Amino acid sequence: MCNYLYLVTAILLFIFIALSFNAAFTRRKSGLAVGEADNETLLRAVRAHGNFTEFTPMFLISLFLIDHISKNCEYILVIGSGFILGRIFHAFSMFLKKGILRVAGMMLTFIPLISNFVYLIIKLIK
Repeated sequence: MCNYLYLVTAILLFIFIALSFNAAFTRRKSGLAVGEADNETLLRAVRAHGNFTEFTPMFLISLFLIDHISKNCEYILVIGSGFILGRIFHAFSMFLKKGILRVAGMMLTFIPLISNFVYLIIKLIK
């Protein structure tokens, strides 16, 4: 197994934990155990965490499969770094309310996901 897979996974786990704590602390500060009411700060914290949890598992599964079938460490490093940057940009966009960061974050999320999809399909066809 490529060591970069461990590194990418560890960094994504760190981001997940940070976003989880942020959502929990923001929820506690707002006094809302469930829902977001009209609290935009809480809604943004919850959605930053939720968006991360919606995209990251499939990316990691696909990256694990790519590592398993090809051991292409350079690909894992490059595509994993892009995905990590995308997730960081997206999370910051939610807190800073910067649309350009959100667009860049989602592009750097979708490009690695699509790339992994294409990679796996090509390996399947060969």
